[in-house]
Amino acid sequence: MKTYHNKIPAYLPSIVVVGLLYYFTLTPQPIPPMDLPDIGFDKIVHVVMMVGVYLMFAFDYLRQKRQLLLSLSVKLWLLVITIAIGGAIELAQGTELINRGCDLYDFMADSVGSVVATIIAPSVMRRLL
Repeated sequence: MKTYHNKIPAYLPSIVVVGLLYYFTLTPQPIPPMDLPDIGFDKIVHVVMMVGVYLMFAFDYLRQKRQLLLSLSVKLWLLVITIAIGGAIELAQGTELINRGCDLYDFMADSVGSVVATIIAPSVMRRLL
């Protein structure tokens, strides 16, 4: 395992990523509206966002356990957790407090991102650790 990983406090990368995720998804308007063409850019962002969350969780888990590979059960738990995070965000966005709108297609994009991350995690983790 690379030595610089030991200098990062336990689970700090995951905490930072989830904090940013919650800020950008649960605040009424985190960035000014942009006139982007409607080509599914929003869905791509959701996929990439969940890939990042999954990989950060995997990175922190492996770093803390001093392992190089995720077991099948850990991969499945990370898949379930990241899909649940995506669902919880969409449900929260539909509340009057946040008032951003609950979108089934956003949840589906989050789920696709979680599945993609499950598939690519082994090769990414080999390069990181």
